[in-house]
Amino acid sequence: MKKVICIICILLLSTSIFAQTKMDLNSLIGYWEPDQHSTQMVIWKDVEGKYQMVEFSTNSGDALTLLSMKIIDSSLVVKTVFEPKNFFAESVFTLVDKDTLVCKIKNNPEVTITYTKVK
Repeated sequence: MKKVICIICILLLSTSIFAQTKMDLNSLIGYWEPDQHSTQMVIWKDVEGKYQMVEFSTNSGDALTLLSMKIIDSSLVVKTVFEPKNFFAESVFTLVDKDTLVCKIKNNPEVTITYTKVK
């Protein structure tokens, strides 16, 4: 009986952990601001139900060119280029909770930015 209870507890715990690692794409929809000078962004669904995003510089207001956007594991991976400075970036966004995104920019040097959902 103890073994059965232990197995049930392990299954419930592993199911709970797996559920937490899945990204709820609808939580990404909104206007996001960074905790430092970087980019602001807006994520939405278009009329075909596809996710779209735009990032723009907090300094100049210029938009970044979106090269690709895809979900890998439980993260949103975005490749952009900031054309005025010819700056290419690969950013990995991980949803912490429904109002917080952590972004690791894989450039030299690697930078971590925390985004907060405004709307």
